[in-house]
Parts: sequence; C-alpha cells; structure tokens
Amino acid sequence: MDELKASAKIPSLQAQMQWMAGTPQTSTTSTARMLYNFNNANNTLNREPGAMPGVVEANTAQQESTICDPQTGKWVLFFDGNNIYDGYHNLVNPDYKLDTLDHTYLTSIIAPSCSESIPTYYVFYVDRSTKHLNYAIVNFPFGLGGKANWVGTQSLNNDNGVATPFGLACVNENEFWVLTLANANTMVAYKCDTNGVSTTAPVHIMLSPFSSITAAVDCKTSSIVTFGNKIAVTVNNQIMVGELKVSTGFSVINQALVSNSTATLTPDFNASATKLYFLKKLDSAKKNQVWVYEIDSQASYSADSSYVYGYQYLSLKLAPNGTVYGTNLFTSIDPVLTITEIPETGAIEVTEMLNQDINSSATFGNIQYQINALK
Repeated sequence: MDELKASAKIPSLQAQMQWMAGTPQTSTTSTARMLYNFNNANNTLNREPGAMPGVVEANTAQQESTICDPQTGKWVLFFDGNNIYDGYHNLVNPDYKLDTLDHTYLTSIIAPSCSESIPTYYVFYVDRSTKHLNYAIVNFPFGLGGKANWVGTQSLNNDNGVATPFGLACVNENEFWVLTLANANTMVAYKCDTNGVSTTAPVHIMLSPFSSITAAVDCKTSSIVTFGNKIAVTVNNQIMVGELKVSTGFSVINQALVSNSTATLTPDFNASATKLYFLKKLDSAKKNQVWVYEIDSQASYSADSSYVYGYQYLSLKLAPNGTVYGTNLFTSIDPVLTITEIPETGAIEVTEMLNQDINSSATFGNIQYQINALK
C-alpha cells in the first residue's frame, strides 16, 4: 500500500500533521509518549498512546519539538530536549547529548535547511549551562525514508544570557527566520536561506507593548507563535500581536497589546488569522476561560460565557483541520480542549474531550514550521 500523502485542510500546516507530546518515558515498558495524529483523509484527530515503544528518556525530557515530511505527513524528527529521534525511533545523537533546560517550555524548534542538496534539518535549542542559542544539524543521506545521520552543532548566538522560547517565520521554501528573545521587550530574528543560517547580523525588533516589562523572560510563561503574516508573542503571561513584514527587511508592524494578565503559555490564531484565541484563569463558576481577540477591531471577549469547564488549560494550537486544540496542566487524566468556529454562523463552540490515558502535557510541542508566503 502506498504511504498516505499529506493533505491538510490548511496546506501550510502539512509539516504539522503529527504532534508528539506526553511525559518522558523513563522505562522500556512506558507508553507515556502521545501522538496527536491528523494524518488521515479527514484530518481527524487520532490520539495514539505509546508512540515511541521501547524508547527510554531522561526524566528531564520535556521540550518536545516535532517536524513532519510535508509530502507524507509522517513525523521525521522528534527532539525531547536531550535526544533527537528519527521517524523510525532511531536515536540520532547517541554520543552528542544536547542538554537543554528543564522546567521550561518551547526552548527548542526544528526547521529544514534551505541550502543542502540532501534532506537536512536544524534543531535549534538553548544550552543548559551557557544559555547559548545553538543548533544541531541532522541529515538523511538516503532520503527521508532512511535513517537520520548526525552532522554536528553550531552556535547561533554566544551572547544570550537567559533561556528563551523559539518561533519561526517562514517566507517561502527558500527563506525563513528563527525568532527568539534577547529580553522581555526585544525579539531577535536570524535569517535562514539558501546560503545557510546567518549568525553574524541578526535583526533586533523592539516589542513596544512590552516596554514596561523589566523582569527577565520566564520560559514557563512565554512563547512565540506565527501564522500567515501574523505573530503573537507572549512574555511572562502578557500577550501582544503584530504583523510580519519582510519586503523591506524583517520587521513587526501594527503591534498591539492583547492582554497583560492571562493564563496562556501559547495562544494561537484561527484558520483565517482574523482572531487570536488565548486563555484566562477559570472564574468562580468555572466559566470564561477561552477568550477571543479580534485582530482588526482589537476587541476582546469570552468565547463562551455559558460553558462550564472541567479543567484548566495552558496551551492552544491550531491544527491542520482548522480546529484549535488546548492541552492542560498535568492531571490524572488527559483532557483536550477543542475550539471550533461554525462557518455558517460564525459562532464559536468550546468543548472538552475527556480521555482516561495519562499522557498529560503542558504543550503540544513546538511544531510551527509552515510556508506562509510572506511579502
């Protein structure tokens, strides 16, 4: 039988068809790694526990980064903050463990090289001891259907003093920008194109809505999310939005503060990039957790003031099927939040899927690579 070819309802998300999450597997019998699989004809969410049988990880493994082959939709690399695995569960770096910070989120991300003749990927990460921004290089000498090969590491920035989340802004198939934070109100962008990764002249972008934040970036409450030409940056639970512009250099225009008091690690946009969904703490009636920010009008409102939530959620993620999903703080079961927009009416429907599998995770991992066709 031929491999299923990736066919996302949102084509730019074809490299995000399979999400790896869950808690570290610390024994050969553990099935804690969960695959959120959209790689089917209807892009229906299939939850598949035990996605990495027999793999044993350190108990500090948590900064999940995943990337899929956009031609088949199958994941080709997974990084747990220490080890890189290919889609056949082979350990790619047995002699070169990458030691990222624990008790942080989204401090790594994976993107393809635009400059190599064989399939090559960069795994960007924050080093635990130095806080330097580095990237590991992995290639597939016999194509993505074969085993991955370790190449080495390079330094992205030797001057960074704090842990920072990573994001991506993809212009086209030949250019993307790696996004990170120098501090709470300065984003740094590194260009990656057919010449490779440029580390000599990163672009520094002031985040005006965060000018009053004086504390260091807390990676447990900070993230960088892009979709289309929109960007949402969260720093210490404060959220701002902006518009990416690359026609005259790299910049973020139309910056606006969304909220300065949230419970969101990662907000995300809807499929049309007209709304940003974010989270607040449950009120006393366990209502009004999901909020909507209208990009054009800058209005904010509760997505559903009547829905009573069973659990508190932390991260949101737009899926290839157009639904926004949410994952929770660690609990004894694994609830998944769903946010669906009804095309005929524009109404927003919020529900929870309550699952008994104990694969809770604070995030769906950092899986942002997409071709946005920025101009």
